[in-house]
Amino acid sequence: MATRRNGDDTSSRDGWGGRDGIRDGDPQTDQLDPLDRLRYDGETEQRRVALESATVVVTSHRVLAVDHDGSSGRGTAGTGNRPYRYADRPNVQRVDVSTGGAPTHLYRALLTGALGLTLLTISLATSFAAMVPAVALESGETSGDETSPGAASETGGTGAETAAGADPGTDIATTAAVDGLFETFGLVFQALDLAVLVGGLLSLGLTAVFATLYVRSRGERLRIEVAGEADIELPLGRTDDGRATALSLREAIQPGPVGGQSIAATSGGISDRGRDGNSLNDEFGPGNGW
Repeated sequence: MATRRNGDDTSSRDGWGGRDGIRDGDPQTDQLDPLDRLRYDGETEQRRVALESATVVVTSHRVLAVDHDGSSGRGTAGTGNRPYRYADRPNVQRVDVSTGGAPTHLYRALLTGALGLTLLTISLATSFAAMVPAVALESGETSGDETSPGAASETGGTGAETAAGADPGTDIATTAAVDGLFETFGLVFQALDLAVLVGGLLSLGLTAVFATLYVRSRGERLRIEVAGEADIELPLGRTDDGRATALSLREAIQPGPVGGQSIAATSGGISDRGRDGNSLNDEFGPGNGW
């Protein structure tokens, strides 16, 4: 892994003139890598790591990262359709490799799973339609008691008293209306039972889908921990050596031996000294807790 550096500082500044020192309007710079065009005036590249679907550049001031596929889901501002994130070098706390999946799929799987189990439990433990016949039966029993011969004899009622009271035709119409109302309730509650059962089954089906998506999204990711901000996470491909990449970035951001071993000893003696001969340790001393 080789370190890429800028050319002559004077010539590199000729293309700068955009807002906040970002290059803009130069036909030559329009053909540069988007990360190169996002560097500020006087900001020099110290190391570049190209992954299968992402690129990380360590400059003299910041750490720039772009996810070409947008699979990290962490970037907001972008270069084209590619999520772009950056962090000031002193704010970078740690660079390591983590294994995980898309948390959104996991949260959705848990939510739909809980909903599905709740609906199925209600469907198995309760039958709303069973409540309606019991109410109708009680109504029938009450109606029968009121019109039973025993009740008529106890009150000493006669045919004349019946004629003097409510019209029998009205009682029949009222009973029919009540029976129709209970029948409607029965149909509604049967539909409710079916809806609860179907809703529970559909929720469990969605749980299986989200769980599958989460399992498929699991993999190694390069994680750059930033103080006070969301971590920068980039996907690692099958050909990407995550540990070597993390080690290289850690030394570029925080020069010096990393874990008792310097990357320069394993990559052909990469130098992290600037053009003026001063080590970057002079600018970014220890203290980031690698």
